[in-house]
Amino acid sequence: MEPTPAPARILVVQLRRLGDVILTTPALAALKKRYPQAKLDFLVEAPGAEAVTGNPDIDEILVYDAAGSLDALRWALKIRARRYDWVIDFLANPRTALIAALSGAAVKAGPAHVRRRWAYNRLLVQPERAVYAAREKVLWLESLGIKAAHAPELPRLYLAKRPAHPDNVVGLAPASRKETRRWPARHWIALGRLLRERRGSTLKIFWGPGERALAEEVARGIGAGAEMAPQTRGIADLARELAACRVLVSNCSGTKHVAVALGVPTVTVHGSSDPASWTPVHPDHRFMRREELACIGCRSNVCPTQIECLRDLSAERVLPAVEELLAHAQAAA
Repeated sequence: MEPTPAPARILVVQLRRLGDVILTTPALAALKKRYPQAKLDFLVEAPGAEAVTGNPDIDEILVYDAAGSLDALRWALKIRARRYDWVIDFLANPRTALIAALSGAAVKAGPAHVRRRWAYNRLLVQPERAVYAAREKVLWLESLGIKAAHAPELPRLYLAKRPAHPDNVVGLAPASRKETRRWPARHWIALGRLLRERRGSTLKIFWGPGERALAEEVARGIGAGAEMAPQTRGIADLARELAACRVLVSNCSGTKHVAVALGVPTVTVHGSSDPASWTPVHPDHRFMRREELACIGCRSNVCPTQIECLRDLSAERVLPAVEELLAHAQAAA
């Protein structure tokens, strides 16, 4: 049931994780479409703030910078003073639950499945089955009467414009914070060599803080035709580099979500992560994993079988998905 009266001031909270911030953009679009006259603000920490810069659905970006418990309380009181009608907390961690609970908003909405349900008077109900995370946030809003039809299918960034006909550059993003999501370097090297031999592609290796050694290993192993992406100072720099790629091949990571939101076709190598949650059902976005393994998609950060789901997933199995997207892009050029 849709709460009444219609809100004049809405705050959406998603403090952190680049991918999660990006995956919130369809929900923001749905809210703005349903309540175009409402002031829609977004609360996020500094690393994610750049990702929503220029988003036309957001009226004001509030950069959360609390360093300790006292700062967190001050922020909660600051939000209360802004007199929001709705506060929608997608993160639901202790600090954001405090913000919602003390906000004074008529509607304090948060996920129904979390321990901090006490902070909310409207619970956002999870879909019965796993769906793409951006879609899941949109479906949560149906608990507030916001129809999923109001939302775009894919997340969107406004930090870079994609060329109409990108050069034959394939981005490779071999890093991941989690070992159980990290396809081994030797497979990235093999894939790069195959793409160079079969498609004549230039391979651009993406990397971030602490990832340079891995990127250099992959670039060196591929040899001629491979290049390191320049060191980026922020998400806008990363977006400009990604936008120039014809296709990105990636582990399940924030870089992949940036590419999707820019309209860059992607192939994602999945190990412990579930593609139903992290890869959109869309012809421009493919995934590859070892479906024959009973443990595939275990969602664990540790593995008793030496991560065989990624260890034994060959470049030859991933290559066809990449070639299909490249062929489609070439035909459209």
